Amino acid sequence: MTEESSIPDPIEQQKRDSRPLPNPDICRAQQVLPTLVECLVLNARRCRYAMPFGHGVFCQNPHAKQIAARTKAAGKTSGGK
Repeated sequence: MTEESSIPDPIEQQKRDSRPLPNPDICRAQQVLPTLVECLVLNARRCRYAMPFGHGVFCQNPHAKQIAARTKAAGKTSGGK
């Protein structure tokens, strides 16, 4: 086993995560318009606030804007790579 393979893969961890959504430890989102927030969580369709649209999922959580702000501050949106 190399040192590199011992580093946990966050995407694989999220795929195996069985905690129910919404969950503040899991929820990640990106504000795309003033009134539209896109969910960035894998398997987001299992969340009661998920609104599938095309190939994406929008977040209808009452705290969606705060989730998006927290995600942006953590640098976990597509623009923060």
